[in-house]
Amino acid sequence: MRSLIVLFFLAQSGWASQCGKDSGPSGVAECVQLENYNRYQWSTCLTNTYIQQKSGQRHICEDPTATYCLYQCMLEVHNKTSGPVSEVCSCKNANSTFSPYNLSTNTSLPSQCYSPSGSSCDWYRNCLEKKYPCEATSNAYAIRYAEKFCKLYDKRYTLFSADGQMWVDGVRKCLQVVLVPLLRPWMKPTCQEIRKTAFASHSPCYLRPGRGVPSVCDLGCWEYFKIFWTIKGSFTELDTAWESIKGMWNIGTKCGLHSQIRKCLIGRSAYPVKVAKLEIQTFSQRKRRSSDSLSEADARSRFADGVGLAIAGTLKWNTDVMDWIAHPANGANSGDPETLHIIIVLVDKKSLGIVNTSTPSVNFDQTMLEFASAIKEGRLFVQVHESNVWVKSLATCSDKSCDNPQTMAVSVRSPNWNGAVGIFHIEIALCAVIAPLLILMDNTVVLK
Repeated sequence: MRSLIVLFFLAQSGWASQCGKDSGPSGVAECVQLENYNRYQWSTCLTNTYIQQKSGQRHICEDPTATYCLYQCMLEVHNKTSGPVSEVCSCKNANSTFSPYNLSTNTSLPSQCYSPSGSSCDWYRNCLEKKYPCEATSNAYAIRYAEKFCKLYDKRYTLFSADGQMWVDGVRKCLQVVLVPLLRPWMKPTCQEIRKTAFASHSPCYLRPGRGVPSVCDLGCWEYFKIFWTIKGSFTELDTAWESIKGMWNIGTKCGLHSQIRKCLIGRSAYPVKVAKLEIQTFSQRKRRSSDSLSEADARSRFADGVGLAIAGTLKWNTDVMDWIAHPANGANSGDPETLHIIIVLVDKKSLGIVNTSTPSVNFDQTMLEFASAIKEGRLFVQVHESNVWVKSLATCSDKSCDNPQTMAVSVRSPNWNGAVGIFHIEIALCAVIAPLLILMDNTVVLK
C-alpha cells in the first residue's frame, strides 16, 4: 500500500505564506526552505483536489479543511520527500532575512489553469498554448491534437456506457493535470519537450485516470473498440496523433491477464474488426532527411501508415463505413532492411455504431478476398513517400498482435526490381510528355 504524504511547511521567522488555505490563489509560487531538503526550492499554491489527482492520492494538504496549500517542487516533479534539491526546483532566498520570493506577478495565466477540472477543452488554448505558443511549430500539441481529442467526445459522448463516460471524463482531466507543472514560472520547456511529456502521459492516464474512475483495462472489448476508433477516426492524418493512437491500440499488453481487452479478438469473430499481417518489400528507396524529432521507430510507424493508406486507395475501400490502422509488427525487420512486416486492422464503423449512414456495412469476406486476389496477381505495387513497395503476402490473424497468422495469399509475381523501377519512371515520364499534347489536341480528353 502506498504511504500517504501530508504536506506541511515550517515557516521561517517573520515569514507568512501568500497561499491562503481558503482563497489561494492557485499558481502563486514561493521560494521556501523545508526540512529534509538541502536548500531552497520553489513551492506552488495549489488546490488540494489537484494535488491528490496529480499524486494519485498519495499527497494531501496537512489541514483537512484547507482548499489550498503549498506543493513543493521536489514532491510534485520528482516525488522526493527529502535530499538534494534539483536544479529545476532550486531557488535563492530574496534577501538575507530569508523572506520568500513571490513570482505571482510574472504570470498572466488565470488561476484555473493551475487546477484544471478537465471539463473544459479550452484549457489547452487558454493555458498551455498561451504560455507556450507552439501551434505554428512542427511539435504542436495543444491545438493540433489535445484540444481536438478533448472535443471529439462532445459529439460522441452518448455512444459510451456509464463506465465509458467516466473513463473519458477521467482521462480528459488526467491529461491536463499532468501538464500543469509545465506552467510553473521556473519551467522553460521547448515545444518538442512539451509534446514528448504530453504523449508520455497518455498510456498512464488511460490505465489510471484517477480515483474512482475505471481503467481502460476494466472496459469491455466493445466499449474499448468504440473509444479507440472514435479517437482514430477524428484524425485524417495521424502525424501528431500517431503516438497516442499506437499506444491506445497496444494498451492491452499493460493490462492484467484477466482483462477483457487483453483477450479482445482471440478466438472471436463477433467484433466488427479484422486483423491481418502483410509482408512487404521496398525498393528504389531514396534517403529522406528526417526531422530531429522523428525517431527511427516513428519513421517506421509513419511508413507503415503510408502503406495502409496506399493500399486503401488502390483497393478503393469505402471510408464511409470502413476505417483502418497499419503499424509495424513486433520484430518487424528480420535482418533484411528492405523487408517489413505490417499489421493492418480494419473496422466496420457502422456495425460498431460510431457512424450513421445508409451505406451497407463492410463485407469482410469479400474485402479480404479482393485483397488476396490483388496480391496473388501482383497488382499491389504502391508508392509510399519516396519508396516503391511490393506487397508480397497476406495472412489473417485471430488476435491483435497476430501471434499465429494464417497465410491467405502470396504474390506469384517475382518482379525484376530494376525493370520494375525503370518501367515506373518511364510511365511517369511518358505521362508528363503525352498529357500536355493530348490536352492541346482535345481539352475533353481525360487520362485514366
